[in-house]
Amino acid sequence: MKPIICYLGMLAMFAGCDSSKVELESAKMNLANVTRDRDDLKVQMATLQQQLNTVRSDLEKEKATEAQATAGKASNRDGKAAMASKSTSTDTPAASKKKGPHKS
Repeated sequence: MKPIICYLGMLAMFAGCDSSKVELESAKMNLANVTRDRDDLKVQMATLQQQLNTVRSDLEKEKATEAQATAGKASNRDGKAAMASKSTSTDTPAASKKKGPHKS
């Protein structure tokens, strides 16, 4: 009788392990899926970070170009004002030349 009880106990133990094996396999598959999703998200994040860095770089270049254009316009206006003040003076190039006889 004792061996039969031991046999039934071992049988119950193995039957209990079978259900835990199914749970273990399910957990392994779930872990594999989560790991794959995590890796995919890491790749997406790296790609988006690279795109963000590129856009930031382009933005900085555009800001620098705009600043140069604005500075160029300001210096151009100052240059035009200086030229306008020079042209209003009495010493024009035509007035400073000595007129000589006409050669024909």
